[in-house]
Amino acid sequence: MKNNKRAWKRFLLAGLAATVLSAGINIVDMKAAHAKVKFDVFDFEAHRGGRDARPENTLVSFAYAMEMGATTLEMDMQMTKDGHIVISHNPVMNPNIAKGPDGQYVKAGMYDIRTMTLAEVKQFDIGTMNPAAGDYYEGHGKTQVSVPGTEMPTLEEVFELANSYGNDKICFNIETKSYADPLDPGYKNNPDPKKFVNAVNEIVKKYHMEDRVTLQSFDWRTLSIMKKVNPNITLVALSSEQESWGRQEGCYLKKGEKKASPWLGGLNINDFNGDYVKAAHAIGADVVSPYWEELSPQLVSEAHALGMKVVPWTVNDPKVMGMLVDMGVDGIITDKPWVGREVLTKKGIELRQPTVNERSPYHTGTAVNNVETKKLANGGDAAI
Repeated sequence: MKNNKRAWKRFLLAGLAATVLSAGINIVDMKAAHAKVKFDVFDFEAHRGGRDARPENTLVSFAYAMEMGATTLEMDMQMTKDGHIVISHNPVMNPNIAKGPDGQYVKAGMYDIRTMTLAEVKQFDIGTMNPAAGDYYEGHGKTQVSVPGTEMPTLEEVFELANSYGNDKICFNIETKSYADPLDPGYKNNPDPKKFVNAVNEIVKKYHMEDRVTLQSFDWRTLSIMKKVNPNITLVALSSEQESWGRQEGCYLKKGEKKASPWLGGLNINDFNGDYVKAAHAIGADVVSPYWEELSPQLVSEAHALGMKVVPWTVNDPKVMGMLVDMGVDGIITDKPWVGREVLTKKGIELRQPTVNERSPYHTGTAVNNVETKKLANGGDAAI
């Protein structure tokens, strides 16, 4: 039933795209966007560093991704009370992965990162997924190697990690986790979008990463702001047509509704006949990044005609990866980099060579060995 539903979605989207094209809209004559980042290979992105392999959004996972030969490190950003940019998907400490200073998993909704200082954030351990996390653990925890004692990193620390690996080609797909809808649970304590974007931009400039950073967001306001603040930054428009995802992630497109979605930076998706590709192009995005089920060959072709790349999220099934490659996408985002690399290699896709730094404390072998040492010292109690 689920597969039939997905097939129906793709059929509907294909029909929609065909209708738009046949309506006489000349997409070829529209001005194409030009990204600062130039990928010389397929954009193989490790989602949160590869959360099915290592603790998500950590220096350990990003080191693992580089050692898997990822093209891009995908990650999420929050802004602390004292203005630091930290890497976290959730604005509030996640009980699925975060332990407090007392060594216990936190309670849901208890610690909002945006109201905490960096020093306070650093007291939490995000290196071991909670076995009691239910579906979250079932979906991501069984293959994840735990690294107890892992702290939430800053964006600066991620850039420094890449430099320590001597990897001058790895790119960074960084997301402003900004909440535009007052009805969304994350809206309270949301930082001012301009302040958020300016803080990110200053760090990017400090580390001279403008030609290696893509800024992605479901809150398209932050993309429009960055285009004005620093037009050299490549912009990625994230989107979701599903309300359930929209309430969690943002950018619920609200097709068919009279009011515009607050996530689209003032645009109404219905002014574009429900076409998120054209809407993204209208705000100057260089890349469209939809949920993979909401993609079709026609929409890929349409994006390419507009000079935009297509990188769907988040793809973990090998068959789906292959289907998307055949569809002509420019990259994929996956929780399972080891699976993605195998599929892409079999497809004959050129990939980057892995970068390894055995001296790094975040090196795959070193991190695991450190945990094993702790395990032995604690009588076998440390998770691995």
